[in-house]
Formats: sequence, C-alpha cells, structure tokens
Amino acid sequence: MTDTPAKPAERRPDSQQLVRQWALLRLLADANDAYSVKELADQLNTSKATVERDLATLERDFALVEESVGKQKKVYRIDHKIRALDTIKFGTTELLSIYAAQATMASLAGTPLHDDLQSVMTKIRGFLSPRHNGGLAALSRVFVPHVRGHVDYEPQADQIDEIVDAIARRRICAITYQAAGKEPREHRARPLRLVWHRSALYVLACLGEHQRITTLAFHRVRKLEISTEEFAAPRLDVEGHISKAFGIFVSDQEEDVEIMFDGEVAWSLEERTFHPNEHKERRPDGSLVYRLRSSAQWEIIPWVQSFGALAELVAPISWRDALRANVEAMMERYRVPAS
Repeated sequence: MTDTPAKPAERRPDSQQLVRQWALLRLLADANDAYSVKELADQLNTSKATVERDLATLERDFALVEESVGKQKKVYRIDHKIRALDTIKFGTTELLSIYAAQATMASLAGTPLHDDLQSVMTKIRGFLSPRHNGGLAALSRVFVPHVRGHVDYEPQADQIDEIVDAIARRRICAITYQAAGKEPREHRARPLRLVWHRSALYVLACLGEHQRITTLAFHRVRKLEISTEEFAAPRLDVEGHISKAFGIFVSDQEEDVEIMFDGEVAWSLEERTFHPNEHKERRPDGSLVYRLRSSAQWEIIPWVQSFGALAELVAPISWRDALRANVEAMMERYRVPAS
C-alpha cells in the first residue's frame, strides 16, 4: 500500500495581491471600454503573467467577461448584468473568513477598504433569513479585533480612495509629506503600490525623476492632489523590492547579517518566518544562528534588542557598534545615582 502524497497547501493571498486585485476590479468597473491583459499590466505596473493569474482568480467570483478581438487578442470588462445574489451560496467557513477579514482590518475603519468589506456583509445580511442572520451573529463572536499601535485613518478616507485610484490608473500625484522630525515637503510622485504593514499603510512611489522606490508612511501625508497626467510604468521589480524588506524599508546598501540567539528563545525563532530569504541553523548547544542579507539596520537592531541578553548581533561590525552605542546610552539612562 503506497501513501498518497499530501496535497500542497494552497497559497494564501498576501496583502499586496488583495490590494492589486481590488485595484484591478476597480479599474475594470470604471472603464467604458474593455482592457487587454497588456493594458491592465501597464496600468497596474506589473507583469502580464501576474494579471492573468489575478483575472483567473477574479473570474471565479466576479462577473468578468472575456471577449475575443481579432484572432488572438482577448480583452476583459465587468459584466454589469451581474448574477443575482440568490445564485451564490456561502458555506459557514466562507462567511467566517469574511468576519476574520473584517476583524483583521478593524484599524482601517472609516476607510474605503474597510467600508467596502462592511458593505459586502450588509448585502449578505439583507439576503439571508432572520434565522441565518442569527447564525451570522454567532460567527461574528468567533474573531475579535485586537489592534494595538494602529493609526486612525478615518480622517484620510478620501485620500486613501484617491491614492488607490491613482495607483490603478498610473496618475502622477503631488504629495505633501512630513517625514519624522522634519518640515512638510511637496513631492511629485508616481505611486506604485499600497502596503499594509503592522497596522499601518505605506505607499511605494518614485519621487521626482528618480527611478528608485521610496517608502512613505501614509499617515504622514499632509496633502494629496491627483493630476490627470499619466506616467509610464517604470522598469522596476516592485514585488522583488518588497520581498527584500525585513520590515517595510529598503535601501541598496545590503549587508550580510548574523545574529546568535540563545537556546531559551531559539524555539520562537523557528516558529516564525521573518524574511523569505532567511537561514536558521540550530547548534548542538541549543543556540540558533540566524543569517540573512538585508539593508534594514534600523529595523533589525531594535528587533535584536527586544530579546535582551538572549540575542547577540554578530555582524556586520558597523551594526554591532551601533547597537553597543544604544545599549551604553540605555545603561546611562538607567544608571543608579551615587548616594
């Protein structure tokens, strides 16, 4: 008797995929004409293969219509004669997943992202019988929002709506941005992506004529104006840029990082993935060596410090010196005055 190979786990969509698919739907919904795959890829600044995968996913759940133009070209549009809701059946776990998504996005309350999801639940409730609505009330108690350190985006709801539209349509923006501890400054920006990271929204954009990607915390956007001017898709690997981040910020000055964790906390490192290209090595004494290549000095140093004396930043030396300076400054702050 042979064992049946386990079916590989289906990959869950990440925040970038969800935001991109939402922008794709929005682009098609507002369009007067159908779009080709190439036109959609250009508008969303991604590859044709990525767009084709997104379209295949969306065709299963939304009224997308594929039409042939000529012998080979295909175009896509939204069918506004959408199927009646009574033809759609929801399982308990599917409804539960919607509530889980709502709980996860609690910190985005008051923004289009959250409100659109809330609208979905309202429509579903309007279709269900009172008995089934009672079941939904029970489901809503399964997942509880527990958000800490989040940003209140409700005052920026209109700006979030505008930046999503600008990303989908590749429109140049004027962004007045206030970096931490600095005066507000206006930038001409080409917005590329929205990133949801640790209960905060970030915009990846090219500023001015630069071809490098800059990360902007959206809650520090003081003013946003969307122009009618479109920009050409930059020749940048945005997904590759995001994958290089340890947290959210990326620079070109990558270095080889090595951290030694004591056995007391090694198990917690093995439970989670902190970076897609990380390497972990358990030592015979129970300690764990963590290695990766990164430019995120000011994100990795606080992370190492959060483990206290149970972690040691081994390399690079310049980062180790910076961490030592932090520790010496902390020791000075907590020094007991001589009596």
